[in-house]
Amino acid sequence: MEDVPDPQVPEKARRRTYTAKYRRDVLAEYEACDREAKGALLRREGLHTSLISAWREQRDRGAL
Repeated sequence: MEDVPDPQVPEKARRRTYTAKYRRDVLAEYEACDREAKGALLRREGLHTSLISAWREQRDRGAL
């Protein structure tokens, strides 16, 4: 039997990259939301709260 790679699984995972504009836009939208909407935003974009925290720190340092 021949080893056939699964077409649904990439051979090597790729990290997502985010532009500074995307980060600023998501942060602005996140901070304008109530608690329930924040969760919906994170699910919709496939993000975690740790990224939001890191982006907020970068923005406050002027790195964004």
